[in-house]
Amino acid sequence: MTKVLVLGARFGGLSAAYTLKRLAGNKAEIKVINNTRFSYFRPALPHVATGVIDEDDVKVDLTKALPEKRMNFQQGTVEKIDASGGLVYYTKPDGNKAEEDYDYLIIALGAHLGTELVKGWDKYGYSVCELDYALKLREKLKDFKGGTIAIGSGLFYQGKSPKPKVPENYVPVADAACEGPIFEMSLMLSGYFKKKGMLNKVKIVVFSPGEYLSDLSTMSRKIVREMYKQMGIELVDNFRIKEIRENEIVDEAGKTIKADLTILIPPYTGNPALKNSTPDLIDDGGFVPTDLNMVSIKYDNVYAVGDANSLTVPKLGYLAVKTGNVAAQHLATRLGVQVKVDQYYPTIICVADNPFEGFGVAVKDDTWYGGTTSIAAPSPINHMKKELFHKYFIWTKGDMALEKFLASW
Repeated sequence: MTKVLVLGARFGGLSAAYTLKRLAGNKAEIKVINNTRFSYFRPALPHVATGVIDEDDVKVDLTKALPEKRMNFQQGTVEKIDASGGLVYYTKPDGNKAEEDYDYLIIALGAHLGTELVKGWDKYGYSVCELDYALKLREKLKDFKGGTIAIGSGLFYQGKSPKPKVPENYVPVADAACEGPIFEMSLMLSGYFKKKGMLNKVKIVVFSPGEYLSDLSTMSRKIVREMYKQMGIELVDNFRIKEIRENEIVDEAGKTIKADLTILIPPYTGNPALKNSTPDLIDDGGFVPTDLNMVSIKYDNVYAVGDANSLTVPKLGYLAVKTGNVAAQHLATRLGVQVKVDQYYPTIICVADNPFEGFGVAVKDDTWYGGTTSIAAPSPINHMKKELFHKYFIWTKGDMALEKFLASW
């Protein structure tokens, strides 16, 4: 039986694993290695941070979910990949070192949150990118008495060479890895403090390392800016954060923004495990260049999906699912399964939710890639969609089998 290793269990890794098992059945022995026993519905971490839901509401236990689908699970932290020798080296929870061989490898390790690149992060920084960050922010918000909240993104350290073998317009140059969570948190915080009756005591400032939401069309950005204007939210472009202080943040040029609380999507860099791996597996940023089937341009038995792939820009959940499905379908055909391989086409699809005021903004936009679709629509229905998406993910234990239908909402 063909042995397939999947490294990582977020949107990309789980989509690849579930889809491949569904298609290939007993033709593939699938093992997933992840650094924790849980996967999380990350789009709901802002909801955890604002106390809308509890941490247990976003968890999927991989030790139960994967064996139920006849897949193996190993908890461990991947240290490096020897792509030439077909080996993965990892550390088990007890500290013991281990290695695993494979016939095919699907890399879904994600990117690295470069908090070490922002001075003062450990003392003054908050985020919603990981569960522990969201829980820390929840406690801070409970005790927040008023002042200025600065929320924004760090720089995206995107690779440049070698390029993936895909149309050039599919991989635009980006200042920020993904600003969707910033947009959602800014809406949510406004509703959060309005519900607490203290919105008049809070000023929200949104900052970006480039032009805010540059992955959307000019029309959509105008809609967002008008929303912010009406909500009293200040927007600062071209602010590349360098340091967080107790009452302000500082950018690379020395400009400052007053900040009694700083919420940051940290700088995105390549995953350290990939940077430790066979050098020609990755680009100069630490991401894996592939073709449109998600196959490494250097190693024919290695796939990369989600944030670890250099072609996914921005680093978006929807693109992670798409790449995971394509990789699984393509690999299934190599295992003798007759299946149509989806054609990868990038599109920005997400919902920025505001549960406190019962609406969400649904975004569907491909203009960054040369398309003509541009939708940014606030509606109560979009809030319901986000809730249903969350329930679906937990119910299926992270299996996005109905992704085509959910994305077309």
